[in-house]
Amino acid sequence: MRKRDRPTNRYELLTCALQGHALVGTDAAHVSAEDALVVREIGGIRWYRCLRCDDWVMREPPTAPTRPAVESRDEIEVPARGPVLRDRYVLRLIAFDRFTHVFVLTILAVILFAFAGHIGALHKDYNDIMNDLSGGDPGASQAKGILGVFGRAFKYSPSHLYTLGFVITAYAALEATEMVGLWFAKRWAEYLTFIATTLLVPYEIYELTKSISAFKLIAFIINVAVVVYLLLAKRLFGLRGGHAAERARRESLGGWTAIERATLPPPT
Repeated sequence: MRKRDRPTNRYELLTCALQGHALVGTDAAHVSAEDALVVREIGGIRWYRCLRCDDWVMREPPTAPTRPAVESRDEIEVPARGPVLRDRYVLRLIAFDRFTHVFVLTILAVILFAFAGHIGALHKDYNDIMNDLSGGDPGASQAKGILGVFGRAFKYSPSHLYTLGFVITAYAALEATEMVGLWFAKRWAEYLTFIATTLLVPYEIYELTKSISAFKLIAFIINVAVVVYLLLAKRLFGLRGGHAAERARRESLGGWTAIERATLPPPT
């Protein structure tokens, strides 16, 4: 599909496909001309406007209405739409990235704690395995792969392993806090994620100067993209007008202002 053929409300259409349309007045006994923005009744058939994707849904009037009239604007919560909804998808994509970090870090911390708690028995088993592989000659076999990793781990004391495990646990907790805050589009989570991710970028650059791998490069690109997006698109630290400009953008591109701007006149 060519870019110009894509619908401009594709995020709204996707959300409605997943969650259903956001309709109001479906339980109202009567519809008036003042409700034409969200509900219209033509020839005994009602047309309900989705407050998210602007689609008009045809339904029969309710047989057992629970309220006399359509809700007023003060009673209606307009769902996220437009750039505000797009931002929510991006933030939740970043939150999912943080979830993968939390998952991996949690597993790593559990392994470290278990390893530190049983390091003596594991070291004995490791030596037995290496002796079997080398036929009793310690210099005949060099540990590689996972065995090499275990061999290097035995050079650390249990206290060092516990300390590393607690550090990783703390970082996983930080990532989990970012994940939850971003999922619910909290402003503080955007700042926290920006600062935490920015602090990682110099270390990732240093690692890339030592050796380049697909994993390191992808992780670096993702983190840089997150930093740039949060700084510019979310207007952090007063950039591009700061939070006031961001709030004004949300009000102008969402809510009743956006609904009125996208409203077509009723058929004559």
